[in-house]
Amino acid sequence: MDPILRTWTFWIRAALREECRLHLEATKLPELAAQPGNLRASALFRDIGDGTTEVVVMSVWESMASIEAFTGSTPAAPSIDPADRPKLFDHEPQVRHYLLRDLDEAPPWLSRELDL
Repeated sequence: MDPILRTWTFWIRAALREECRLHLEATKLPELAAQPGNLRASALFRDIGDGTTEVVVMSVWESMASIEAFTGSTPAAPSIDPADRPKLFDHEPQVRHYLLRDLDEAPPWLSRELDL
């Protein structure tokens, strides 16, 4: 079974970048990494140049079943803590899931988004 890349993107004010990074590293990323079937969790930050920062939280899972065991019946719904909502400038309405192919067996351009 091919692993699944799970991503969710949101935007914050650039002034909150360090606070957000520390929060993710202290709470959210360890929570994801501790879930059965999770292979890796990280966050990427990109300053847009207009006073906002794009944040992509991504995790790699053994299977869609392991994601569903973590999320329940709504794997495409983002989970946003109520205390964090006011800090978000904007966010994608859905989490994205991508089927990963073993790069040794498939061309590097071969991947597809899962329809959920």
